[in-house]
Amino acid sequence: MADGVVKASRDGMADRLVSTDEDRKSVASRECGNGLILDHGGGLETQYCHLRKGSLRLARGTKVRKGDVLGFVGASGMAQFPHVHVTLRRNGKTTDPFTGLSVGQDCAKTDSGKAAGSRTSGWLDASAMAALGAPDMPTLLSAGFTDRPVSDKDLVQSGLPALPGAQSQALVGYIWAINLAKADRLTLRIEKDGRLFGEQTSEPLDRPKAVYVAYTGKKGSPAAGHYRLEAAIVRQGRTIVAGSNEFTLE
Repeated sequence: MADGVVKASRDGMADRLVSTDEDRKSVASRECGNGLILDHGGGLETQYCHLRKGSLRLARGTKVRKGDVLGFVGASGMAQFPHVHVTLRRNGKTTDPFTGLSVGQDCAKTDSGKAAGSRTSGWLDASAMAALGAPDMPTLLSAGFTDRPVSDKDLVQSGLPALPGAQSQALVGYIWAINLAKADRLTLRIEKDGRLFGEQTSEPLDRPKAVYVAYTGKKGSPAAGHYRLEAAIVRQGRTIVAGSNEFTLE
């Protein structure tokens, strides 16, 4: 988020979704999972949590520049879905980067209309404010083929699945997305050698979804040919995110 020096880091924790009390106990005192802390000087530091196992390559003392890659999105520590959790601290106190106010600090308005005790514009620059203030949009994490129905937990813990083979018991196309809104639909269409092989449109979502997986396909050993998947997220009748994938089975 800014130039700094790696103050501390941790890697090696598995990517796994926390869903039970046993899961929570297993990450007690290590809720951040894989992550690191950057010292930006002037009493400012940022902490990044839940990164993917094996993705951190920065040792303590390493100097970094704003925009450098620190690691990859994961689901280590206390994570119920893949994401990165970032905390900004100023002089040891957790601070809201939008307003510059510390946790618990009075945010009552003054006569000038500014929050009492706050910075004029928080700690984010104009480009970050524009990106984070944009309307929520879903993200397509992956769209592809596999030989069985898959879930979010499968994809997080095992990575992207292997492609179907001639001995597989099914051919399935899937879409994996995050940040979905109520009433969004997910559509999938599979073509084999240019002809329709299978398609599916989900029912409108009954509530917002942090993460969602949909799939379509057919049971039975797939025949040789060229397969193409078209996947999309549809909101209010309009495609807002789309992706495709294809492979040839010989």
